[in-house]
Amino acid sequence: MLYLKDMKKILVSGYIGFNNFGDEAIFLALSKHLKSLGFKVSVLCNNKNEVQKTYNVLTYNYKCPFEILKAIFLNDILISGGGSLLQNKTSNFSLIYYLFIIFLAKIFNKKVVIFAQGIEPIKGNFFEFITKTVLKMTNFITVRDKKSQNLLNSWNIKSELVSDPAYSLIENIEINRQNKEGLIVQLRSFQGIDDKFISNLAEIISKYYKNKIKVLSLQNDYDKDICLRFTEKLKQNNIKAEFIPYKGIKETIEIINNARYMISTRLHGLIISTALKTKSFGLIYDEKIKTLCEELNIENIEIKNCQKDELNMKLNAFFNSNSDKDHPYRPFVWDCIDNVIAK
Repeated sequence: MLYLKDMKKILVSGYIGFNNFGDEAIFLALSKHLKSLGFKVSVLCNNKNEVQKTYNVLTYNYKCPFEILKAIFLNDILISGGGSLLQNKTSNFSLIYYLFIIFLAKIFNKKVVIFAQGIEPIKGNFFEFITKTVLKMTNFITVRDKKSQNLLNSWNIKSELVSDPAYSLIENIEINRQNKEGLIVQLRSFQGIDDKFISNLAEIISKYYKNKIKVLSLQNDYDKDICLRFTEKLKQNNIKAEFIPYKGIKETIEIINNARYMISTRLHGLIISTALKTKSFGLIYDEKIKTLCEELNIENIEIKNCQKDELNMKLNAFFNSNSDKDHPYRPFVWDCIDNVIAK
């Protein structure tokens, strides 16, 4: 195993400190691995004190220009990722921000690694141009899905395909294979999910599942309101339901590990549930969810223009199928990252 004789300092840039299960899980996996190799880890983040306490790393305010410059200057390597940072579907500002952090690091002559990112097609010729320009400045790029790699190939940018780092979190977890019980439904708010859909979802689920249901949030800022609304819809269909707010990575993994079924809109809800052998169903609102469901053969339905009859048919098959599909995923391998950051 690689171990550094002289401690190097690594700065991580990502969507950290916003209590998003997926991004926090990736950072936990990354920071644990880097520290195990002897690196000193810092991060640009929200909620500095909470992140420092949770992960035992140095923290810098992601919005403060002085702290950003200080963080880049004091560290040897910048790791950007993982997750879906390089996209402008959320906002152009978000894309520019993460590209600017990379650009600053290169100005300071720092090594830059793009870590396990899902890179989506960029809207607008200008934004695509600056994304390609900045990525060509980096030292090493890894992506978490084939579509991202194909996109970079079309830009003549080399990358290496890896899996999602969150898989490494469950390597030492004992999977509950014999005593799984209960259903988890996980929903997130986004433009396109409406009251009609969640009413249909609650009605159809209540036809096929009569026991208590846990309605799980994986990021309270985005999930809480719709999860509470869905909980009430289930109760209107005479189903006992409990809303469970996001409390942390360990607690969330334990809840999913003990469940028999999980229906999820979020990528990392599906990643963790399939890895833990919890029977999974994807509610597709985004291309990255569709890509994962295709890759791992996860039963699914697209929320946009979803018809009630189709939803009923697919959930009927999901709950009443006697056999569980196998979802062979690619374990995360750190070797390629280690080789680059150790040089």
